[in-house]
Amino acid sequence: MSDEPGLRERKKTETRVAIQQAVLFLALGRGLDAVTADEIAAAANVSVRTFHNYFGSKEEALIAAWVSEFEVYVDALRDRPADEPILDALEHVFSEIASRIVEHPGETESHADLLWTSIAMARYRSVLLDEAIRMVTDVVAARTGTDAATDIYPHLVTAAAISAMVTAYQFTPASGAAGDRARLLHQAFVLLGSGLQRAQPLTT
Repeated sequence: MSDEPGLRERKKTETRVAIQQAVLFLALGRGLDAVTADEIAAAANVSVRTFHNYFGSKEEALIAAWVSEFEVYVDALRDRPADEPILDALEHVFSEIASRIVEHPGETESHADLLWTSIAMARYRSVLLDEAIRMVTDVVAARTGTDAATDIYPHLVTAAAISAMVTAYQFTPASGAAGDRARLLHQAFVLLGSGLQRAQPLTT
């Protein structure tokens, strides 16, 4: 009898993960706007009622799937060497995302399309970004011995680092080479580390 609560919780977790994986797979393949709750439930091998017991909408389920994926990188940040400078740790972890972009460009573009062009996702974008920032800020605060409730430092570091990542991923160099994203990310973090001071003045 003592194992029953643990078994129930494990089955609930497995069901939640199955639904998240189903909505992500279907949305990446056809676009979230074209996917129905019935299709997600069928792909997850659950009833539509069960789907709605876990998530209020397909958008909510997709957000949960993205957060679960991002948690992998947050855990990686948490596991970086304790004495590593925080910007170095953040660059290392965000570089892993850049590597994935190079290795799976089509999948990554589909993720971006889902987030930025889906009408269904429009009102959920800020929710996802806010959650990502919160997750990273908590780890930055823990690694730097600061208090996120009273100290602006971990918030500023996180905002700057995520802005650097987004800028590096969205900026398209003249060459257009996807592999440049890792180089651009490094340049962005070098600039952050220097206080955004360029080594040489811009030429006009």
